[in-house]
Amino acid sequence: MEEIVEPDVRPCCNKEYGCSETVDYTRKNDHEENCTHAPCACPLPACNFVCSCEQLSLHFSSKHWDSGRRFRYNTPLSVSLGMNKQFLVLQAEEDGILFLLNKSVENIGNIAMITCIAPSSSKVYYLYDLVSGKGMSSLRLKSLTENFPGRVEGFPPMDFLLIPFRFLGPAGEINLEVCIWNSTELGSDCP
Repeated sequence: MEEIVEPDVRPCCNKEYGCSETVDYTRKNDHEENCTHAPCACPLPACNFVCSCEQLSLHFSSKHWDSGRRFRYNTPLSVSLGMNKQFLVLQAEEDGILFLLNKSVENIGNIAMITCIAPSSSKVYYLYDLVSGKGMSSLRLKSLTENFPGRVEGFPPMDFLLIPFRFLGPAGEINLEVCIWNSTELGSDCP
């Protein structure tokens, strides 16, 4: 007599963040690595809030509305990062998506890049443009955001803009023009 064994089916570990899938033991690891409902953390160091990406947007808008800059897609935004400031939170006005303008000081200058606060498994990427200028000279990086579920610790191997020290402002600040598109069309350009 053959015994039929039912597969061990359980809700996704991200159920509390909005995932309604149930997965069997054989698919559990694959699903959890690719689950778009993986939790994201508030990027502010003093805040321990963890939730879904959508809830994080609402949390940041209501609790930290004065701790970042709001921007419009496809429109240039001038920003300044002080000498001791490591990042700036950017929040899209249209959909509330959070981005981080990250900065690090290295021995040959400052490096800057933009990441999107989203589960690492997210397949949505945003095209962005960073421009740093001094006099008649300018430096430009056009790249795609990487997705991270919170603040980036250190600088992972990805595209960045190297800004030599001579491009810094009088107080050691970095002045940048930032543009993020809600489209990944490589032909896109800021007005």
